[in-house]
Amino acid sequence: MNKSKIIDGIKELFELKRSLYESRENKRRIEMWKPGFVPDEYSPGEIAPYQASKRKEKRIPITADWDRMQWSKLLGFDISEFYRNPTEYMKWTLEIDIYRFNNFDDDTPLLKTIPIYLGTAYEPSLFGVPVNYSPLYEPLFTSGGAVIKTESDLSKLEMPNFKSSGLMPLAHKFYEDISRFAPNDYNVIFPKWGRGPFGVAAAIVGMEDLLVLLIKNPKFVHKIMRMITDARMEYTKNRRNFLKINEVDNTLWNDEASIPIISKNMYEEFCFPYEKEISNFYGGIRWWHSCGSKTPIIPIIKKIKNIGYIDLNWWTDDLMKSVKELNGEIPFDFRPSARDITERIEIAITNYLNGVFNICGNANFSIRVDGFQPANATIDDVNKMKRFLSICKEVSEKRANKEGG
Repeated sequence: MNKSKIIDGIKELFELKRSLYESRENKRRIEMWKPGFVPDEYSPGEIAPYQASKRKEKRIPITADWDRMQWSKLLGFDISEFYRNPTEYMKWTLEIDIYRFNNFDDDTPLLKTIPIYLGTAYEPSLFGVPVNYSPLYEPLFTSGGAVIKTESDLSKLEMPNFKSSGLMPLAHKFYEDISRFAPNDYNVIFPKWGRGPFGVAAAIVGMEDLLVLLIKNPKFVHKIMRMITDARMEYTKNRRNFLKINEVDNTLWNDEASIPIISKNMYEEFCFPYEKEISNFYGGIRWWHSCGSKTPIIPIIKKIKNIGYIDLNWWTDDLMKSVKELNGEIPFDFRPSARDITERIEIAITNYLNGVFNICGNANFSIRVDGFQPANATIDDVNKMKRFLSICKEVSEKRANKEGG
């Protein structure tokens, strides 16, 4: 297909998305969340829960999504081109938004945004860690690309350059090309620094070597964490100057900061002080995330002021202990596991969800259905998601009606 036909196709996608954006269904979805919210991270489903007392619909809000790899399998596009070609990125981002809206009957709204996300290797690349691309997987880094192997290596690292380090040239190209083409009322979002300091440390040192250093050379680990934290704040300052906006929204993607990868004491010593500093710098943390177990460290996480919400996973967290420990102080989203989403017996799903709602009680939370990430997504997998979402809405509505009555 020639470039002019691709551009014409993208224009049609923008128009189709506009019609869906203005639909009654999208207005309903928007009303399920806090007025004025802009979920601008790589996943539209990452939205802070909003109290039922302030919403017209009282049931628990539900969002559903897959990773870009899963969408590439279902819709048939090259994931490596998606992350390296602005035109491909724009086209398939719109295709995904439209397909998700039409097929996942949840509460995820369409917004006039094009968030630029260049993969989990984005932040490590700024320190010189190589990024590997393939049609078979998302952009990634490996332990073989670690740039710190000795203490002297740290002194050789320079503060990332906002124009030239790692994937920065690609980030600028994406932003310029997409901004030039997107409608004037769209917000094209330049990549944010989302990964927590400990996760970046694991990438530039190598996870195994970092874990050894935690025991053998803790002072060196603190030097690394200090450098990464300073780099993140400097990146944000440069981003603000570049965009001429004083954005404060930020996240901590913290998969590596989990039990038993590190202990509770290690989290408190090596992660918490820097996460607290980052929160103070931004004025809060919009979303504290880890796919790993965080239940034992919630008492420490709670010391970070102004966390918008945190996620709890059925497959790693102790839901009852976590909800009790949060004690309504931090909203959360709950993530069912793949096994629960694909359970064949519908009554089993209903009983499971009733159990979840009983544990969560009247807490301010939402359900995020993203634990099922099929390797080769098909229409059958879409139908499995549809079925779970339908049951989830039904159970939640019955619960809301019972409490309201």
